[in-house]
Amino acid sequence: MSGQQLIFGLLEFLVSVLISFILIFGSYRIILVLTRRIDEEKQLRKKNVSVGIVLGSIFIGEALVVKQALYPVMAVIQLFILGQEKDLGSFTEVLLYSLGYVFLAGILAILCILFSFWLFNRFTPNIDTYQEITENNLAVALLMALFIVGICLLMSAGVSGLVRALIPFPEIGSIPLK
Repeated sequence: MSGQQLIFGLLEFLVSVLISFILIFGSYRIILVLTRRIDEEKQLRKKNVSVGIVLGSIFIGEALVVKQALYPVMAVIQLFILGQEKDLGSFTEVLLYSLGYVFLAGILAILCILFSFWLFNRFTPNIDTYQEITENNLAVALLMALFIVGICLLMSAGVSGLVRALIPFPEIGSIPLK
């Protein structure tokens, strides 16, 4: 193990922790604002397990999607640091773009989760989802939670491809094909 690898590992860990806290708590606050029909924090204080399950699925869905954006971002940062160009301005630009792509993935995850809520309600017209969850209906909460996680899991591959396409990978050489 080299010292440089250890530094990269620590950097990746710190960036991942920072981004995860910001995105998870940010998405939690956004969901609280967008789902005014249910006062989630009041329901949690009343020990409503259904609300906890649905909120937990939102966190897992967010993590599944954003995870796909973190790897290519970390790879670009490592390639840039290991490359020949050591300009601080260029590194800052790559870092800011990379953080932007991760936050783009977070926004896409939130949109995906909101779409999942909407789609779930459309697929279950005979169930008042919000009412059932506020009444602590575990069956509806589990079904909705797994629906959210499933949608996010499937969507995460698309986010990974989008982020890899957007990130400006530095040139590290090429093999001429003749």
